Amino acid sequence: MKSVYSIFTVLFLISCVYRFTEQEILGIYTPVDYKNCFDTIVLKENGVYDRKVYDIKKHLVLDMSGKWNFKKGQSNVIEFSSYFHNLDRDLIKFPELAIDTIGSWSHTIERSKGKIEFCVGYYSADLPNQNCYRKQE
Repeated sequence: MKSVYSIFTVLFLISCVYRFTEQEILGIYTPVDYKNCFDTIVLKENGVYDRKVYDIKKHLVLDMSGKWNFKKGQSNVIEFSSYFHNLDRDLIKFPELAIDTIGSWSHTIERSKGKIEFCVGYYSADLPNQNCYRKQE
């Protein structure tokens, strides 16, 4: 009987994981509650994305393209190749931060309050929406 409960528990947890199709996640994503810069990530078909980052004075500081894909076997994790890790830092004071685009990054895609979003790290439960990007309608 204990194994039956374990099986149901595992099945329940698996059913709680969001699964996304490429068509669902295509679109424009912007950061939630950023104050020092503005950023857009546009996910396009065929695994391409465009990105523009503006400083607080609305000057374009980064205009780039890169590749994205779902992590192998996981349609709820997106991987970016050639990626700028934007944590809402002051890009006027530290413009060199926008030069670092050679890295890659992966993020869990979630549905929050009916919206698709992913968070890029360094966040805590005390600060909701910290470093999160939400799909625009």
